[in-house]
Amino acid sequence: MGRVRSERVTATRARIMSAAERLFAEQGVSAVSNRQISEAAGQGNNYAVGYHFGGRLELMRAILEHHNAEIEPLRRTMIDQLGPTVEVRDWIACLVAPQTDYLDSLGTPTYFARFCAQITIDPQFGTLLYEQAAASDELIAVLTGMYASLPTIPKPVLESRDAMARNMILLTLADHERACAAGGATGSWSGIREQLIDALVGIWLAPVTHDAN
Repeated sequence: MGRVRSERVTATRARIMSAAERLFAEQGVSAVSNRQISEAAGQGNNYAVGYHFGGRLELMRAILEHHNAEIEPLRRTMIDQLGPTVEVRDWIACLVAPQTDYLDSLGTPTYFARFCAQITIDPQFGTLLYEQAAASDELIAVLTGMYASLPTIPKPVLESRDAMARNMILLTLADHERACAAGGATGSWSGIREQLIDALVGIWLAPVTHDAN
């Protein structure tokens, strides 16, 4: 009996997470109520989000952890396969490819890229992505290696380019995911991966003509 109940709870949590991810991705975090999430997940209890997760923050954290549990092993494999000479492009590939390859593996439609983009513009939950990033040993290893491979860049410029790169990744993935869901994508996830890597190499290795102050 206990095992059956545990499986039922796990399945209910999964339905709530899936419904919330889709609604947040399509409508934005602030536009979606817990009641809407419960209804979309087929739950008669309007307090299902609070009952199963404690609140919206914990729900969104659970969604991120669910996906990152699949993405980070891909990143670890790429890190382990790096050769003795590692260049900036190699580190950037380790940054981008695990995300695009994972999204590609899910089929269509997906919602995770748009979900992440929506989180970043929400003033209440915008720090969640950075919290998750700080908890990832794989991501920290990639960023550490990449920064060590860069030429000397003034700190203000480094911080500015870091923000540019982060926004480029988030919004490019979200835009492509949206196009795939609408049936209007002009390229593949692998194509987006290579375009992003090329563009990010350009951002990080561009000459510095202004110190950003």
